Amino acid sequence: MIKISETLRALEAHPLDFVEVAVLERDGLVESRHRGIAALVGPDGKIIDHLGQAKRVIYPRSAVKPLQVVAMRRAGLDLAGEELAICAGSHHGTGRHIALVEGILAGAGLDQNALQCPPAWPGNPSARAEAKTESRAAFNCSGKHAGFLAASKAAGWDTETYLDANHPLQALVAEVLVEFSGEAILHSTVDGCGAPLHTITVEGLARAIAKFTSSEPEIVDAMLANPWAVGDSTSPDAIIMKHGLVAKLGAEGVFVIGLKSGHGVAVKIADGSLRAAPLVALRLLNRNGLLDDASFAELHEALTIKSMGGAQSFGELRAL
Repeated sequence: MIKISETLRALEAHPLDFVEVAVLERDGLVESRHRGIAALVGPDGKIIDHLGQAKRVIYPRSAVKPLQVVAMRRAGLDLAGEELAICAGSHHGTGRHIALVEGILAGAGLDQNALQCPPAWPGNPSARAEAKTESRAAFNCSGKHAGFLAASKAAGWDTETYLDANHPLQALVAEVLVEFSGEAILHSTVDGCGAPLHTITVEGLARAIAKFTSSEPEIVDAMLANPWAVGDSTSPDAIIMKHGLVAKLGAEGVFVIGLKSGHGVAVKIADGSLRAAPLVALRLLNRNGLLDDASFAELHEALTIKSMGGAQSFGELRAL
């Protein structure tokens, strides 16, 4: 078992560090409540607004995939458009997604056998119904893994050990995270896909996505032009990106949004549910004048959960 340092324990979020950030109402009564931590930073990397204790460390999960792509490109990854976008994505395993993954691998002289993410069924319901078996390419992180492999090939690095924490590419990923977040990595473990996973504070995550969005135009433009490749047509990050904001979800209630102006917001929901996180991030941008009321209302309507009574709505999920 990995021993956690006392320093890390001191920075770990306590239940009281989370504040109520969203509620689900039904017919005027609050039915469910979500607690969370959120941070909004400006172009200088300093906090503009926050909810809860933003200096607490979390696992950012897939919200850092855009930063992992920065490392891939520094290693020599030469992709553009939808192929570049899916490297930063948590796709849903449709035929289009799998074809992109296979194309990236083929370009590096590899196939699905080189992927070391777990096999999975597609996340997209229609694609799952048509699938005959699980596959590694259908796993939602396979685009990132294909990018890892293609970058390793380009750099002349070993592809058998591309997930090892000491692999040159993973060392480069860690360097990028430190550079973009402005803080040291205090603890590392393994993510659900098998790749190294590093802790970061909520504030540091907001700073990282802000710096990414303002300084990596090729990756940013690829994501914004191909939101379906980053998630799926109806995933919350894809819906938000159709409005020109870089967005990326992560497991266990993590969500980030970056603006080309150099502003960034990061959210962590205490109970791990993702449904409130995008709304909280958008509300934080809206209340600080970074997202106009009309756009916020449109995105809120697209992303909120309705409290249905038959065919009639009796309330909805809303960020406080």
